[in-house]
Amino acid sequence: MSALTEALADARAEVARLERIAATATCREVGCDMRHTGGRNCGCEGGCCSVPVYVCARCGDCDYGDNAEAVEKRALCAAGALDQEGWL
Repeated sequence: MSALTEALADARAEVARLERIAATATCREVGCDMRHTGGRNCGCEGGCCSVPVYVCARCGDCDYGDNAEAVEKRALCAAGALDQEGWL
């Protein structure tokens, strides 16, 4: 077996090992797989705006609308940059 073939076999074995670890790892170890699940009221005065809510597909953890998109949306809302329906 050539050195390149051996290196390739070693690399494949390492990838397989890491995939096994990732498959059984907790979200705390590898991070959550957050997926959009809906929205909630942003808390503005008009009460017409909403912010996105994400839930982890692996562990079920929810951010309850506490995310970077929500921070940006609330700032735009407070600055009066959104219309009555919460759009730019």
